[in-house]
Amino acid sequence: MSLKRKQFLDPVGSPPAKIQASPRAKFKQPAIKTEIESPQKILDLLQDRSSPSIKKSIKTEENKDDVKALNKTRELQLKPEGPPEEEYGDPDVEPVFWLKDYYPKEMKNSRCKDYIDGKIPKPITELRRMLESTASQRQAIPVGDAVVHYFKRDLRTIDNRALSAAAKLAASKGAVLICMFLVSPQDYQAHFTSAARVDFDLRCLAVLRETLAEKDIPLYTETIHDRKQAIPHILNLCQKWNAKHLFCNMEYEVDELRRETKLIKAGLERGIAIEVLHDDVIVPPGILSTGQGKQYSVYSPWFRAWCVRVNSHPELLDESPAPPLNPPQARQNHAELFDMEIPKAPENKALSAEDKARFEKLWPVGEREALARLDTFLEGRVSKYKDARNFPAQETTAKLSVHFSAGTLAARTAVRKARDLSGTTKVDAGNEGIKGWISEVAWRDFYKHVMAWWPFVWYECPCCLE
Repeated sequence: MSLKRKQFLDPVGSPPAKIQASPRAKFKQPAIKTEIESPQKILDLLQDRSSPSIKKSIKTEENKDDVKALNKTRELQLKPEGPPEEEYGDPDVEPVFWLKDYYPKEMKNSRCKDYIDGKIPKPITELRRMLESTASQRQAIPVGDAVVHYFKRDLRTIDNRALSAAAKLAASKGAVLICMFLVSPQDYQAHFTSAARVDFDLRCLAVLRETLAEKDIPLYTETIHDRKQAIPHILNLCQKWNAKHLFCNMEYEVDELRRETKLIKAGLERGIAIEVLHDDVIVPPGILSTGQGKQYSVYSPWFRAWCVRVNSHPELLDESPAPPLNPPQARQNHAELFDMEIPKAPENKALSAEDKARFEKLWPVGEREALARLDTFLEGRVSKYKDARNFPAQETTAKLSVHFSAGTLAARTAVRKARDLSGTTKVDAGNEGIKGWISEVAWRDFYKHVMAWWPFVWYECPCCLE
């Protein structure tokens, strides 16, 4: 599972026409333009620029700058790295796995160490501080005519922490529950979201809209072309609907953590309480730590601690109730929301008709499909999972990754059902196949913990700087 590359500064510019390839930032090598496409030949180029095959590939007159760059690279490899001069590194180094139109070019080890040492607050730390420091202010805000749930990567009504909390508050005050989802083409571009994934999410929204409508809950959907305008747009809608409370589930990548921190602050300025809950993980980041009080960097000891935590706090796997039926005024006062169409995919993320039909067949969408797939796996294949999972020609895996990622299925739901099937109250006991599968699902928590503790890993910087 790959970690998404996220931002440390506000996005700038517009989506680029194409992604520019360049060497890995941590080697601090200038970009080299050659006619070579083979990775091995590129490696040869970096190691021995005098190779005959390389001489043929470099046009001496047209690539003098590249030859100088290679000389500089060889010098850098021989010199010990001195103290950093800039917190984001060499301004001439192009990014590798992130887009320069959205993010800085490079991050130096000194800045990474400042995050580790606490000299620079981690994005999740800033969000926690914001939630803690504003708790009394948010609690003092009275409920308005509506309560809003902001969908992101939690496209389901079953076992959804924030949606359940929003519905409970709305029902207790006779308010209308309104749901929203914003399509952000710039986020798709900046985060390298594939066209297939965009298609999956949009198809999920269509199914989710029908599921919510069965309970008279509207789903507002719109495309926001400038992602900087997402926060003011959300708050404008809340004011339009006289909604004083908005709930959402926490995402643990850098962009999203900083967006939620800004959203809480901006919301209070308008008298709107923003509540951000843990849902995408079973054990929230920051709970598990080594004997030195640090984040685990190795999975095996982390997983043992994770099991101890889940076993001793079974409420972590408790199911959140689905929202009840909305009051009658939902359709009376918000009829236009029930008629909204699901936005189309951005032009650069649109599938061909052939591919769209193929993915629809391969990956049916929605929480009911996800639960059916889970039940099929648990009833038939999970007991042999540990021994058979490495044979791709056999039907041995659950094929649920896309549903976990899109949030049509909660990892909490999957682990709870698997544990119960094993006939034990512990996630690390019982059937070996079930234990093995639960340990694979737990990797999702581990990656989120790593991202939260070492937020610079998205920048191709190692979590262990040594």
